Amino acid sequence: MATGEGHPAVADFNKGARRGLLAKLSSEPLDVLVLGGGITGASIFRDAALRNMRVGLVEAHDFGSGTSGRSSKLVHGGLRYLENLRFRRAWEASHERDLHLDLNGRFVKPVPILIPTYRRGGDAPAKVRVAMWLYRMMSGLRNSRHHRFLDRAETLRMGPGLESRRLTGGVVYHDAIVDDARWTLETVKDGVRHGGTAVNHAPVVGLVKAGPSIGGATVHDALDGRAYSIDASIVINATGAWADQVREMDRPGRPAMVRLSKGTHLVLAGDDVPLNVSCVFPSPLDGRHLFLIRRDGCFLYGTTDDWHDGLPDAPRPGEIDTAYLMEAIDRFFPGSSLTRSSVLYCYSGYRALPSSKANGSAPWSVGREDMVEVAQSGLATVVSGKLTTSRSLAKRVLDRLTGGSDGVNGWSACRTDRVPIGGGDGADAAAPDGRTPSSPALAGYLETLYAKYGSDAHGIIAGTPADESSPPFRGEVRYVCRSEMACTLEDIVERRVAPLSWSSRQRLEYLRRAAPVIRRELEMGEEEFETQYDDYRRNLRRYHTLPD
Repeated sequence: MATGEGHPAVADFNKGARRGLLAKLSSEPLDVLVLGGGITGASIFRDAALRNMRVGLVEAHDFGSGTSGRSSKLVHGGLRYLENLRFRRAWEASHERDLHLDLNGRFVKPVPILIPTYRRGGDAPAKVRVAMWLYRMMSGLRNSRHHRFLDRAETLRMGPGLESRRLTGGVVYHDAIVDDARWTLETVKDGVRHGGTAVNHAPVVGLVKAGPSIGGATVHDALDGRAYSIDASIVINATGAWADQVREMDRPGRPAMVRLSKGTHLVLAGDDVPLNVSCVFPSPLDGRHLFLIRRDGCFLYGTTDDWHDGLPDAPRPGEIDTAYLMEAIDRFFPGSSLTRSSVLYCYSGYRALPSSKANGSAPWSVGREDMVEVAQSGLATVVSGKLTTSRSLAKRVLDRLTGGSDGVNGWSACRTDRVPIGGGDGADAAAPDGRTPSSPALAGYLETLYAKYGSDAHGIIAGTPADESSPPFRGEVRYVCRSEMACTLEDIVERRVAPLSWSSRQRLEYLRRAAPVIRRELEMGEEEFETQYDDYRRNLRRYHTLPD
């Protein structure tokens, strides 16, 4: 395995270093062991590392491969929370959104969103005016991106395909968007930079107990079959949809903590949607709010919200889900030509919601408040976290479990509200510095790379010849294999290199083009490459294609 690139701490954050990293985790007791590599676990891991704790993280599959890579990809203040009178939740979400826009602008980008208003039905003008005033108040009047009310003509210019009967106008407000899987991965990497140890494809198979207390966990390396016992003073179960399965390892038969809700998203061809801006609208079928978010030349459309009572295996978009979304958009945009052929890609994910509040309730009416349970054994379980509030949730969890860590055991207080993910500061977080590649093509490519990899983008470009026989993407593939713990073909194209225009065909073509680099970097034989390629092709058909 080639040596790594970029920051020294992530230079050996790769497949070839896995055995050494797992041996390190099992060689000396940790202060904190985090189970689960979604955004909640990643945020706790990074926070603990910044507090100078000895912290480890293990993930059963890949970082961000569960709910945190299948979300609506919004960092938002929770406009819907206001409708449900959850003001404290909206206040926290609004402040966290604004913090990330300032501190982590390389990942989190502002997005204008249109809400059309109607007489009798839909979102009434008076209701929207009150909501916008409250929404601005939730951010302490500090959000510089104020909402703006529109008349009917302006609204139709932004959304020429909108249902125009009884349309009175609209309002444009601002939230933010993020590449959820990339943000999760960068959060893990930043924890590694600050001294933490993280490994993916290492499911927990048991909990280690010292008498009645939890003292660690046993993990299985899914790539080579070895088992490792990891000791830790604090064990945090942040496995999301799998939280109850881990709790069952601690005390079999305990009541369920979560109930799963399944959400399905469609990616629509941008030219087929008669909109010039992102939009939120009430479903004509049942009134729940749906959104169309403009990004990557497409519109991300969703989401459904339906109870799922089976195991939390990878969710597959169903016919009922897609039929609901297509009928809703057809009614709200009656003049559009949207059909199933407009759907370029689709995916589903699970939300872990409080089971105590789920009985007899529609899933979209159940609060999204996070829950923290500390069992008698000491096992801490954290569920129902959100992308937007994952940082503040991590702070609350660690403060509670350590009693406030400033000065204790050499630990510091939480610093995640001041230290950007990936380093730098607010001024340089969103654009590369003055070093410009000699090739104009590479200069443009640098902008794209910097948005994902920060200052490491310069190292990727520096090792990339500009001639046609060596496409620029090869340097990026080398980087994610050497410094981002990519272990499989799916890891590379699903969560690291790019959405690739939300195209299954382009993802498969990318793997073919990058095959020589991937095989060399991951020490993968031709037969193993072809097996993984066929598996991923089947996964794309099963999980990212409309059902027949």
